[in-house]
Amino acid sequence: MLLKEKPLTYTQIQNKLSTNYDSVKNNCEELQLYELVAINIIDRHPENGKPSFDVHLTNRGLEIAKKLKKKE
Repeated sequence: MLLKEKPLTYTQIQNKLSTNYDSVKNNCEELQLYELVAINIIDRHPENGKPSFDVHLTNRGLEIAKKLKKKE
């Protein structure tokens, strides 16, 4: 649901969910296999200049997020 608003990096997701980086990375990679998210590699992130991974919902992921929102 976090990704509905805007793309986030692994670190931003980690901080928002209070979990560890490896868990975020592994879960995002699995969601990418199901074509629910797309992961883009950023060579130099604008905020810190380091390489990072930008995660955003795909159209399929957005459809599922909307269905989950309706069930709440």
